[in-house]
Parts: sequence; structure tokens; C-alpha cells
Amino acid sequence: MARGWTGWQGWQGQPMRVAPSALLRRHWQGLRQGPALPRRDRILPRSIAAMLDHAIMVERRYDGAVLLRYAGMAVNAVHGQDLTGRPLSALFETGMRDRLLAALEMGFSGQRTLDLQLSSERGLTRPLLTARMTLLPLAPVGMEGVTLIGCLDLDGPPILPPRRFRIDRVLGEPLGAEPPETPPARGSAPDAAAPPVRRGGAPVLVWSGA
Repeated sequence: MARGWTGWQGWQGQPMRVAPSALLRRHWQGLRQGPALPRRDRILPRSIAAMLDHAIMVERRYDGAVLLRYAGMAVNAVHGQDLTGRPLSALFETGMRDRLLAALEMGFSGQRTLDLQLSSERGLTRPLLTARMTLLPLAPVGMEGVTLIGCLDLDGPPILPPRRFRIDRVLGEPLGAEPPETPPARGSAPDAAAPPVRRGGAPVLVWSGA
């Protein structure tokens, strides 16, 4: 699992004591009121200052474009340039677009948090780079688009950018936002093919390339 490399610590090969994703999730969870998602305007940068280098803010606009509204220094270092305003897919291999959008749909629905296990292939002069991208849904404010706040934990410094990731596995944690079950009509048999409705719990495997 990614240990989280950040700022000058990352360039010097010194891992953080706490993974950036853990710091972000702690702040996000503390802002929740029951099952409600936290509002974007309640995310306080000073409360997550220790992991801002690894933070991302992902917005789906009304035209369907998925853009990075914010990308921290460590995220930009993976690509070798500022990614703010660029598509999130810029961090991924070309063949990963459909898989990425399918995973994002679950986050944008507000029904799951997401953890994407990522890897970037090694080359002749650069080592394998693995990472974990955590994405947490936020409640919309006014006319703003649907937003996810996220974090990119890296298992090492991104040598020789740009590095682009493939998605090896997607985990989703149900948030209990699914619609309530509708009881069967009186006298009718339950539908054995209907999947059970989850209302929160441990992360479940959504997709795996294994």
C-alpha cells in the first residue's frame, strides 16, 4: 500500500508517518453529519495542510468533462507540469479512460468512496511506480458541478515524468446513500435475482485486473 511521499520528503526518499489519504479521510469523515456528505465549502485547507501536496479536487462539469480543479505539487510532479484545469485522465494511460469513467460514476453518484490501486510501468532508466488514488464525494453547493476531493499516495518519487498510471484494482466503500428497499407487494414472491442493498460497511472489490 502506498506510504505517501510529499514535498521535499518525497524527493529525498523519506516517507510520511501517516499516509496523505488517511489525513484527508479523517478530515472528510469529521465533517459528515450522519449519512450526509460534507459540503465542498467546508473543506478547510489548513486542516489538511500536511497532505495538500498530494490533494486533488475533481469536478464533473455539466458538459460531462471531468477536470482537476486543483492538483498539489506531488501530483503535478507525476506529470511534470501543472495539471490544474486539465482532464483527470491526463494521469492515466490512454486505454484506461473507460475504466476510469466507470469508477468515477460511482463516486459522483455520492454512494461510494473510491480507492484506485495504480501502477506505472518501469522503463530502462526508471523504476516501477505504484500509487493509490482515494476519491471522496462532496455535496454540491449552489450551481456547482458534482465534486470529488481526493488524494494521490505515492510509493516513491516520480522519477522521469511524465508517468501515467494503469488501474489495477478499484475498491468502493458503500456510504449508505442507496435508495431504501421497496417491500414486495402483498402476495408476491421476492425477486431472488435482485441484489442485496448495502447501507455502509467495509470496502468491497469493484474491479480487478487480476
